[in-house]
Amino acid sequence: MRVLALADDLSGANEVAAVLAALPQHTDGDPVRPAPSVSTTVRVSPRPAASDDAAVTVVNTDNRRGTPSQAAGRLRAVLAADPTGPGRTLFLKFDSLLRGHIGAQLQAVPGAAPVLFCPAVPELGRTVRDGVLHVDGTPLAETGLWAAERQAPARTVAAQLAPAPTRLLDLGTIRGAGLAKALARAAADGAVAVCDAESAGDLERIAAAGLAQGFVLAGAAGLAAALGRQLGPRESGPLESLGPHEPPQPCRADVLIVLGTASAAARRQAEQLAAAGVPVRRLRPEQIHGFALEHRGTVAVTVDAAVDPTISDALTAALTALVERHHADRHLVLSGGETAQAVLAALDVTELVPLLQAHPGAVVSVAADGRLVTTRPGSYGAPDSLLRILTAMHFLQDTTRKVPS
Repeated sequence: MRVLALADDLSGANEVAAVLAALPQHTDGDPVRPAPSVSTTVRVSPRPAASDDAAVTVVNTDNRRGTPSQAAGRLRAVLAADPTGPGRTLFLKFDSLLRGHIGAQLQAVPGAAPVLFCPAVPELGRTVRDGVLHVDGTPLAETGLWAAERQAPARTVAAQLAPAPTRLLDLGTIRGAGLAKALARAAADGAVAVCDAESAGDLERIAAAGLAQGFVLAGAAGLAAALGRQLGPRESGPLESLGPHEPPQPCRADVLIVLGTASAAARRQAEQLAAAGVPVRRLRPEQIHGFALEHRGTVAVTVDAAVDPTISDALTAALTALVERHHADRHLVLSGGETAQAVLAALDVTELVPLLQAHPGAVVSVAADGRLVTTRPGSYGAPDSLLRILTAMHFLQDTTRKVPS
């Protein structure tokens, strides 16, 4: 079965590609480059491809920005230009912290298809109970995770999806014998089925029941991974087995790391990078424009400022211009979906082929010219995240492709 996934930002697009394709995770000491188990393409922009017969196609709709009506219109346009058709499953990937115009886009799904929504990612501590999204046990509305947004999150998932009509399926329903009937009632009412989930097993049940009843599945990487497992076993094999979808060979180059977020997690990661000997340029917002970055070597750039949503667009533009001036054909690490989208658009990178995960959420891909591009959401990862990303990228450059005899 083939999958078309639509994601509302680029880091989310690569993240969902990784879990749908069961992308291998880099581990130290493996002398053989791991191979994607199925052919996978990520389109950096929603422009339709001339032809695309990949098993997993992910399109970045870039719908996190703009207005709700613009987001709904873009989603409808992508589906009209690239319909799912028989034998092709549609998945809608959204932020696990519920950022973006989710309700408007769910309402834009063709009326014949009911929608099931669940943002839970249990392995990241993101669970849903009684219709409330919790992060490490704390309701989302009581965390500071929306500090970079222009407003606070709603207290419930249903309220965040407004004006889309919703029906809650609580944990008792998810784990009980009445799940199929509850989904059927939601579909009959024209409501989005909002599902509780606290474990991978809950997500497995949700995905299986939704597929069986023809629902469009929508949510975060946890539900995408459950969908991938429902689509059947993925046998590993050498890259050559992918035929025309064989990824380009990564070229050898230094790495430019761009942290488009001023989060506390990103600061800790930059500190570990600097401790390992990687130059880290901590720039105040007013310094970025015109800053002369070194043209050689691996280097990182991070914003030295408090989170301020009123200047986020200007920061993204300044960081993008910095990369345009100084990328020098280096490989790229782009933290934050908006930063990644802007930089790759400026460099005219239109498609990526995911190769492996440095860690969950940090996906290393290759562009047509052999440039490696790693993306991840801005707040993701442990303090050693950037070091793990660099290790994985060096591994891809240094490992000679080996095919089992």
